[in-house]
Amino acid sequence: MKRKLLSILVFLLGSAGFCNTVTITNAGTTFTPSTVTITFGDSVNFSLGSIHNAVEVSEATWNSNGNTTLPGFSTPFGGGFVLPAQLNTGTHYYVCTTHASMGMKGIIIVQNPIGIAESSLKETVSIYPNPASTFLHTCSNNFLNEKIKLTILNVSGEELLSKQIDNGERDIDVSNLQNGLYYVVISTVKKQVSTKIIIYR
Repeated sequence: MKRKLLSILVFLLGSAGFCNTVTITNAGTTFTPSTVTITFGDSVNFSLGSIHNAVEVSEATWNSNGNTTLPGFSTPFGGGFVLPAQLNTGTHYYVCTTHASMGMKGIIIVQNPIGIAESSLKETVSIYPNPASTFLHTCSNNFLNEKIKLTILNVSGEELLSKQIDNGERDIDVSNLQNGLYYVVISTVKKQVSTKIIIYR
């Protein structure tokens, strides 16, 4: 079961148009690009030289070219992935701890995802509203005599809810989910599609 959930999470994180990943590299002691704007739910991949890392700092530390870290994200030397759970909406300032004094720093701006497009599911299953508060409404009519499974995962890939969906309309109760980002996977025997939703109340 854990292996299946891990493979679904990898699928979700890598699916084009579903969860975007922005790559930041370095040119000498400069992050490239030095400022990126992403949507809440996206990931950032730092692909850096072996003598560089990326750690989150306060705006004051960033302005003074310091390297006092915050409890936010941190990558090892050589870089790594920063996942959505580490990137809340707002502005994140980061530096390379060994080269901050030389101005090696950057900014990640995370925008609110209100109004996420659901194009990846339009031909298969409609899921709305997004953001949702207590119910997700589903409408499916493109699967003749196929069993359709809807699974909701959190950003760590843990399965929180799983339901069978019949052709037609159905309401899914999400009132027990906390505010935040979730992944929805729609599966049949032949096909699997996915999207992200926000629970906000």
